[in-house]
Amino acid sequence: MDSPLSIFALLTLRVRLWLVISSFSTLLFAQNYCINVCSFMSSLGNMEIASNLFVIFWAHLLIREALFRGFKTPKSSLSLARHGYYLSIASWLIAGVAALVLHSVKYPDFPLGSHLKLLSSYWILGGGILAQLEYALFEKEYRRASLAFHYVGYHERIARRIVESSVVLTLAPVVTLLLILGRYQQEGAIEAHVVGEVGYVMALFVGAALISMGLFGRMLKSDTQAIVKTIGAIAHGEYRVRADVRRSDELGEISGAIESMAGAIDAGIQEIQSLGDEIMQTQKEVVYTMGEIAESRSKETGNHVKRVAAYSELLALRYGLDPEEAKLLRLASPMHDIGKVAIPDHILNKPGRHTPEEFEIMKTHALLGYAMLSHSNRPILKAAAIVAHEHHEKYDGSGYPRGLSGENIHIYGRITALVDVFDALGSDRVYKKAWEDEHILALIQEQSGKHFDPKLVTLFFASLDEIFEIREQYRDLF
Repeated sequence: MDSPLSIFALLTLRVRLWLVISSFSTLLFAQNYCINVCSFMSSLGNMEIASNLFVIFWAHLLIREALFRGFKTPKSSLSLARHGYYLSIASWLIAGVAALVLHSVKYPDFPLGSHLKLLSSYWILGGGILAQLEYALFEKEYRRASLAFHYVGYHERIARRIVESSVVLTLAPVVTLLLILGRYQQEGAIEAHVVGEVGYVMALFVGAALISMGLFGRMLKSDTQAIVKTIGAIAHGEYRVRADVRRSDELGEISGAIESMAGAIDAGIQEIQSLGDEIMQTQKEVVYTMGEIAESRSKETGNHVKRVAAYSELLALRYGLDPEEAKLLRLASPMHDIGKVAIPDHILNKPGRHTPEEFEIMKTHALLGYAMLSHSNRPILKAAAIVAHEHHEKYDGSGYPRGLSGENIHIYGRITALVDVFDALGSDRVYKKAWEDEHILALIQEQSGKHFDPKLVTLFFASLDEIFEIREQYRDLF
């Protein structure tokens, strides 16, 4: 079944009102129809014909209600809207039989053909034309009632619906026209008034047909626009969308497929993002771990790399880098001294001043770090390769390993150079004691435009409160 709904989900007050109007229309249409197709019927007075039809009207309402209560849910091969349509047709067919029985009892002298023509009025007008209008009404109400449910089967076909309606809306007026002309031809009285009566009946049929097809066309257009809108939303990255096209035909199937596709895309993106977050977190852990390994080999603490990372992000933001790039630098900067893992311990941890030869070996850690990291395409490791390579370059070109100067030094390298020196001078090392803050700040100011980018020096001094807060947050505990 399409949904757990019963036929009563469609029978709102508005729908029931229209069904009453539909049934009541027999009082107007069938009276004129019967008079025009059967001479015996025209022998009855208008009030008598109307009273007979009024009885059948109430009988029809009771028959329709009994069918609704007796067949609440559709078979698995039917949509709820078509189920209601079939019940509507059945009610008109049974009402026609009831009219046939009523007239046969009241007017036994009438020929059988006269009774059958009355029957045809209910079957052609009701079961044919008016049932099409009721079908469109059921379809419209079904869309509203089934919004909270998903389809699991699609049993309708648009082509079948169009062909079915076209046949009914074509044959009904043709059969009626033939019956009317047959009656007057038999009487030999095809005159001007006959043409007028035929035109009146035909206008009723054509009007009903146009209304039925118009309602059907509007629903098709509305649902097609909803599907196009949903596709447009998906194209713009909105994957948690619903077209809300509740149909059991191809359009409903397409809508359901689009929703399923969007859901699958969203789930895939969520999974990719989750994997991406996991990869990023793994990279962060690897970067910090490798940074701490490098620092521990030189008898420095892991908190040094955490402080340098936090200082780097702060200055990057002050410099004007976007938050994502500043965060990337924070993640990459702990690897600035990764090349030290390849420096021999007797040089790396020598307590006194290095000889020129030893210093040349120490300087190779910048190239070694770059060589370790430069082969990766991961953003963090690419940024770390830049930091490792350039954090000993100096603004005036006197640094190493390449002697770059000014803005030829990557901003990552310029930032890390400043914060690394600041933190190194303020920390105990095997070869020195920590400097006092005033001496460190004096050196940084003196090296503006020489070792350090002067703009970064200005930003550094403007951010001293935050700098000291970071240092306190990650201070060494020994």
